[in-house]
Amino acid sequence: MQLSIPKFQFRFVPALGNVIHPGNFHPVGTQRSAQAMIERARPEQAPVPGSGGNWLVVGGSGGFGSAARVVLGVVRGANTLDVSFDGQPNAESSNKIRKIGSPGFHRSLAIEKELRAGGLVARSLPGDAFDPAHRAKVIAELREHFGGKLDGIVWALAAPRAIDPRTGSAVSSALRPLGGAITIKTMAGRDGEQGPKVSTLELTPGAPEEAISTIYVMGGQVVSAWTDDLREAGVLAPGFQLVTISYRGNPLNEGTYRKGLIGLAKADLEFHTRAIDHVLKRELGGRAVAVEGPAVVTEASGGIPGVPFYMAHLLDVMGDRFEDPFDSMQRMFAEHFGEAGPTLDAEGLLRMDDRELAPEVQGELARRFEASLPGQPFPEAHFDRFMTEYAKTRGFDIDGVDYDAEFDTDAVCK
Repeated sequence: MQLSIPKFQFRFVPALGNVIHPGNFHPVGTQRSAQAMIERARPEQAPVPGSGGNWLVVGGSGGFGSAARVVLGVVRGANTLDVSFDGQPNAESSNKIRKIGSPGFHRSLAIEKELRAGGLVARSLPGDAFDPAHRAKVIAELREHFGGKLDGIVWALAAPRAIDPRTGSAVSSALRPLGGAITIKTMAGRDGEQGPKVSTLELTPGAPEEAISTIYVMGGQVVSAWTDDLREAGVLAPGFQLVTISYRGNPLNEGTYRKGLIGLAKADLEFHTRAIDHVLKRELGGRAVAVEGPAVVTEASGGIPGVPFYMAHLLDVMGDRFEDPFDSMQRMFAEHFGEAGPTLDAEGLLRMDDRELAPEVQGELARRFEASLPGQPFPEAHFDRFMTEYAKTRGFDIDGVDYDAEFDTDAVCK
């Protein structure tokens, strides 16, 4: 089937705090974007294929995960296995978008083609990271295609929900504060000839059940389950490293992040990472490091209340200093995963959000937040910059792509 997707389709949902619901994506643009990231990563002299060991990337089709995989493969010469839960192409579907899968599928497809062309082992095993049966499949995959030994894991999973294998029931995370209601600032999209505006959303406090669910979905229990199973299967190599990546938040959104239900989950992830670190040091001479990444524009950014508002201002305030996922992962591995090892803060965390949290950046953001009143126009240049970056996560606004051209829905998925 021949198909063209000339324009990014999306809508703002005021009832949910002006989150953005995307309606489509462009597979050619998504693949081209991934190829461009690989070109950014290429060193003058390519490393020997396989010299960087074997790495598993859980969530390797997303922002930080795909960037980490590219750095591991292209810069460090590592073989990689991706575990992600992306929509797969369904050639029989009558829905044109489902027929071609998802952005994550095409991002991984393009990355793997490039890595394999460089002589690396690069494979994907799509599935649910919360399913114990899938961990068994990963162990079998490692034994068959990676020599039965794993040198590291990058944990970059950002799942909003999961199936609890103990009950078979769906469990969802919740973006809610703890203790009392809070009001956050958001931006409403254009409405006809009216430009974007500042708006607000009141978030009620989360219930205990929501807190438990959020910790289950976004916390560290599943990470411990993975490392336990892999260690017991004997597939962790001496010196094995675990890197867990999450976003802690900033002073302006701490009510929903660090001081909200998500904050409980992040603290749980950090706790489990520290506990795993003790085990790895004792048994394998390895380590586990909890990384606090910076705020970045990803596929998920539009669906979190308040994030588009914050990101639109952050992009403008930081300018050329802003780091996208690739910039952040490249700096992380270059500065913290050499012979000297990572530099940690007083809490034992690797802070890749250091530039975002610089006093001059947060001070200017605080001033802008305070000056933004409901109903006021939102700066159109800031709005357009964010929407362009958001569109890129779904394959639009990518240089060199002809969006009026048709592509074959079967061929583009191979």
